[in-house]
Amino acid sequence: MSRRMGLMGLMGLMGLMGCSSESTEAPAEGPTVETGTAIAFTANQDEERTVTRAGLEEVGIKTFTVWAYKNTDFEEGSNPINYTSKQQVIPGYYVRWTSNSAYTTTSNTNGWEYVNQQTPGQLEQTIKYWDWGAKAYRFFGMAGGRDGSYKVSEVNGANGASGNDEFVVTIDVNASTDYDAEGMPYYSRLWFSDGNTGEGHKAFGKPVTLEFVKPLTKVRFMFTYEDPNDANYTVLSNKNFGPTPPTDPEDPQPRIYQKGTMTVTYPLTGTATEEDEVVTHTDDGLPALVQDYYEEPNDLNARKWYTVLPAPHQGSYTLTVTVNGQEHAVVVPAEFMSWLPGYQYTYIFKVHVDGGVSIDSVQSAFTPWTPEYIGEHTVYNW
Repeated sequence: MSRRMGLMGLMGLMGLMGCSSESTEAPAEGPTVETGTAIAFTANQDEERTVTRAGLEEVGIKTFTVWAYKNTDFEEGSNPINYTSKQQVIPGYYVRWTSNSAYTTTSNTNGWEYVNQQTPGQLEQTIKYWDWGAKAYRFFGMAGGRDGSYKVSEVNGANGASGNDEFVVTIDVNASTDYDAEGMPYYSRLWFSDGNTGEGHKAFGKPVTLEFVKPLTKVRFMFTYEDPNDANYTVLSNKNFGPTPPTDPEDPQPRIYQKGTMTVTYPLTGTATEEDEVVTHTDDGLPALVQDYYEEPNDLNARKWYTVLPAPHQGSYTLTVTVNGQEHAVVVPAEFMSWLPGYQYTYIFKVHVDGGVSIDSVQSAFTPWTPEYIGEHTVYNW
């Protein structure tokens, strides 16, 4: 399964997702740079998928935990290249941000430092250097969240030579209230490089930029008018936007879930170069979204978002609304109902002058949308 998910199996986060080189040749021996280059980190966050990519420190998170593995061999003749012989490089180091500290040590280029940042009970954190003979590197991390909001698997072995070939993070997700959503941790995209990609930020020796995203999605819907003046005498009531009811009344009604578990799996060997996310739900869910978003700046509901579990594979959704006493219904096809982690989605329905609500066609603000796009995902239903 890819990150685009196998949900319910379970997207949002972040722009820098590990991607593999398409080359089928053996990995290079490493870039020709000076030896003794320290591994350094930067950290970006993408909870709201805003256009400006901010650092964790800008949202008040000044520590994260990082794990790193390298592959020292590969399977001859494999296509794509099957990386083997994992070794643990960083076994869950704490990385801490300090203002105005960039370049004060060889392992700190952006204010983030891991050397000697250990907490009580942890082993001493010493400087780590790039291995130019490695065939691939994989970095990933966790940030924020309340105590106990996530668990990590144990990958045993002092150098990672034994144990599992994947690293699993299990996150308890609760988006039922704003307070619960704020307490959710960020998980990072997998940073992968085979030293042969030519991508500056993914090259051996360059600072490792981890992109963090919350395991949540934000969704809202709203109405606009063909003629703005129609808003003055059009009454909308009984608004309901939710999964289309099944054709067989005996089938269960799909729901919109706010509580559950996200399992994030990071491969440590093989050909996979991105993490995989799977979401399961533990609550009964919402039958539909009923509070629409208002454009009026003074309205208390001016930014009404529903925070929900990511759901990349859904069926169609149906909007029902009573317009000046007459009920109308429109369907948004399943292709526009893919909710990825870290993204926020706005569905817009236009009320026409005849008092109805219609969708002549459904088009996205950008087609197709991808996790690489940084910005708010707006689906226009004209």
